[in-house]
This record gives sequence, C-alpha cells and structure tokens, in this order.
Amino acid sequence: MKANFLRLRELLRTEFPGEWSEISGDNYPAPEWTNLAATVISVLQMAVILVVLTGDAMWNYIPGFRSGPPEFYYKMKDNPALTFMVVFLVIPSYVQSFANTGAFEIFLDDKLIFSKLETGRMPNVGEIMAAMEKAGLQRGS
Repeated sequence: MKANFLRLRELLRTEFPGEWSEISGDNYPAPEWTNLAATVISVLQMAVILVVLTGDAMWNYIPGFRSGPPEFYYKMKDNPALTFMVVFLVIPSYVQSFANTGAFEIFLDDKLIFSKLETGRMPNVGEIMAAMEKAGLQRGS
C-alpha cells in the first residue's frame, strides 16, 4: 500500500502544484482486539515452549493436574509437528489477517475524500482528481 500512496502523492504534487504544504501517509490503525489477541498468542507460544522444555513433570506443579497431564497434552505430544505449525504459524497468521485492514483512505483538511473501507475498492485517478477539484483545489496548467 505504501507504493500506492507514494504514486498518489507525486501525482497530486504534479497536478495541483503549490496547493500542498504537506502530503502525508500513515498506517490505518488495526482493531484494538488484534493487539490483545497478539499478546494472548505470545503467552500461548511461551507456554508451549515451557511445556516442551519441562515435559510431563510440569503438570505436577499446576493446581488441578495432580492426577497427571490433561488429554490435550498427550495429543500435542503425539503430533508435535502439527502442534507447532498451528501454534507458531496458523494462529498468528489468522490474527494478523485481521490486523491488516487494507485501508486506503484519502483526507483533505480532515475531510474524507475517498474510503477503500467504504467502497471496497481502490480509487482510480479520475475519481481522485475530481474529488480534489470538488474540494476547491486548482489544477496547474
């Protein structure tokens, strides 16, 4: 998305010379729950590493597991490759897909000119130019 912004910035500077004091771009903020989910995943990953390093004896120190490890632990031990793929690749990738908003929002003086989140598509050059002219900017000759 950064390449799209850089091309748009250069186009706007060329088509509307002298109209800009600054054209800036930034990442659209991800939903807050994705930060929490990333923290939970990190804790889960550390727990899996701890379980692998300590083995069956770890369960003796956790209240409620005096009778031995739970059933899921044995399933994890039986399928270590699958466990690591899910914990370290699949789950983080899934959460990351929600953190990537795919936003391409164009604001002029804090007024929304175009929103990819609302339209579900990228704007074309003609739409951007028309929106800028409608907002009162003068094209250079």
